[in-house]
Amino acid sequence: MKITKLIGLAIMAMSITLVSCSGEDGEQGIPGKQGDKGDKGDPGAPGSNGTNGQDGQNGTGFDELTQYGSVTLNLTGTRPDGEPFESSSIFKFTPVGSHVLSEGENSVQIVEFPDYTSYVFSFKRFLSVPDEVYNESSIGFAFSFNDIGEANEKYLDGHILLNDYVVIGSDNKYFIMTDNIDIDNEEAVYDLQITDTAFDNETNHLTLSFSFLVDPLANSTGKELTVSGDVDVYLLEEIQ
Repeated sequence: MKITKLIGLAIMAMSITLVSCSGEDGEQGIPGKQGDKGDKGDPGAPGSNGTNGQDGQNGTGFDELTQYGSVTLNLTGTRPDGEPFESSSIFKFTPVGSHVLSEGENSVQIVEFPDYTSYVFSFKRFLSVPDEVYNESSIGFAFSFNDIGEANEKYLDGHILLNDYVVIGSDNKYFIMTDNIDIDNEEAVYDLQITDTAFDNETNHLTLSFSFLVDPLANSTGKELTVSGDVDVYLLEEIQ
């Protein structure tokens, strides 16, 4: 009995010694290298295109400013720096304010006489949406005829005003033209041709073609200028 008790005490003492003599934890080791990336799987087949959406509504345009027709202008000549140039533009915007109409800038006046009918056409078209400061480039016309479109048609007189028209060359150089041309002035304008005239009294639809040469002293280039174009406009007639 005594021997057994002594053996138990010896085992307990050894256990206490082992616990009290255990060392502290060591520092954390260096992390291992990152493993290689796995192979990517094959991408799936692209899905089919979805159904197209419905078209949206048309945006607000400038139909009210272009409904009265246009004027095409062609210029051929020499720039002030001596380089030849050609320029073509379509003037298609018409202001619709009352002040424009009151100034007769899109009008026709028709007067019946016993032997003939007199027509006075006055109209102006802008190169872009009209504006008092930034979009002033325009062309204006005043023409007078008797019995236009008929066998006894007679051209009476005409005037053309080109305002703030910019000619831009392929070399990125430009000049500005503002010319008031009396096309009946034989000292300034040569070879005047007004052809293909037609006027519909029901719709006030006027069409004609024009061409002429302008003397160097009578235009912005300072050189001889060839002018041609087509008129296709609808004019307004004031109720008296």
